[in-house]
Amino acid sequence: MTRRLLEFRRRGKPPRGAEDAPQLILVGSDPVELPQGVSASRWALERRNWQNPRIRSILGCVDLLDSVMESNYAILHCSPERLREIWVQVRKVTEQMRGQLAPLLSEPSCIPQLERARADAQLALELLDRGLLADLEKFPGDIPDGKLGAARKLLCISIGKLHAYLQDTFGRLMEADPRGRHNADYFMSRKFPRDIEEAEWLHASVAHLQQYLQNVESTRRHRLGAAMEALRQEKMIPYGRVWRELEEFLDLVATDLADKLRSILALRGVRFDEMEILDHYVVEVPVICRQVSELGATGRAITEQLKASAGLTRERREATIAAMLEVHAVFAKRIHRLLNNLHRSLRDLWMFVPFWLEAIEKRRALLLKRQ
Repeated sequence: MTRRLLEFRRRGKPPRGAEDAPQLILVGSDPVELPQGVSASRWALERRNWQNPRIRSILGCVDLLDSVMESNYAILHCSPERLREIWVQVRKVTEQMRGQLAPLLSEPSCIPQLERARADAQLALELLDRGLLADLEKFPGDIPDGKLGAARKLLCISIGKLHAYLQDTFGRLMEADPRGRHNADYFMSRKFPRDIEEAEWLHASVAHLQQYLQNVESTRRHRLGAAMEALRQEKMIPYGRVWRELEEFLDLVATDLADKLRSILALRGVRFDEMEILDHYVVEVPVICRQVSELGATGRAITEQLKASAGLTRERREATIAAMLEVHAVFAKRIHRLLNNLHRSLRDLWMFVPFWLEAIEKRRALLLKRQ
C-alpha cells in the first residue's frame, strides 16, 4: 500500500481504493502513514495550531525549571536571595502551565492515540491545578521573611512534581505523535546519555527498595502480627517484649523506610502518578507510627497515675481497677485500629513496588528502542 501511494504521488493518478487508504506525511525523508480517516491537511492544521504549540509550551516550562533544579538539601539551606530566584522561576512555570498549556491541552486531537495522551495530560493538569498550583498561588509573589521556611518546604515538594508532570506529559505526547517514531536525532543528543543514567539509577533504587521491603515484610508479619493479636485478645496496651519489638519496628518504618521513599521521590524519571502514590506512604506511614507510640505512652502514663492515686479501701481499689481496665480497653482499641491501617499500607506498598519496577523496566527498554 505504501509503495502504491508513493507511485501515485509520482504519477498524479490515484490507485484504486486510495481514497480510503491511510494518507502519508513525510518526516524528514521517511514516509509515515496517518491513522485511517485522518487526512494530511487535518493533521497539518492540528500540528500547526495545537500540537507544536503544546510541545513548545512544555519544553519552555522544562527549561525554566531546569535552571532551578536544585536538590532538596540545597533548597532548604540556600540563601534567601537564591530562594526568591527559585520562587520566581517556579511561579513563571505555574503561570505558563495555567495560562498557556491548559488551553492548548483543551483542544481534542484527530489522532486517536494522541487524543488519549492529551486527555490524560489535561486531567492530570486539572488535578495539579486544584492541588499544588493552588497551594503555590496562595503565597505572594515576593515571599516575606516570615514565610521563607514554609516556602522552602513547598518548593521541595513542588519542583519535583512539576518536573515529573512536564516530563511525563512530553514523553506521552511525543510517543503518540506520528512524528515521534522518527527520533534518531534524540539518540545522538547530549540528553540521551543523561536519560539513560537517570533511568538506570531509578531502576536500581526501586530494585533496592523492593529488597528492603522484602526484609521489612518478614519483620512486619512477626512483630506487627504479635502486637495486634495481643491487643485483640487481652484488650490491654502491650508491655514487655511485645511492645519493645513493636516500637523498634515502628521506629524503623517511620524513619528508614520514609527516608528511602523520599530519596526516590527526588529522582528524575518518577512519573506524576507514581509520585502521588509514594507521597501517600511518605506522609501516612510515619504519622501512624508516631500515633501508635504516643498512644501507648499516654495510656501507660494514665494507668500509672490511676494506680498511684488508688485509695486504701476496697471500694476505691475496685474503682481504680475498673478505670484502669477501661483505659486499657479504649487505648487498645485505638492502637489496634492504627496498626491495622499500618498493616494495610505496608502490604499495599509491598504489592505496588513490583508493578512499579516492571513499568520502569519497560520505560527503560523503550528508551533504548528505535520506534
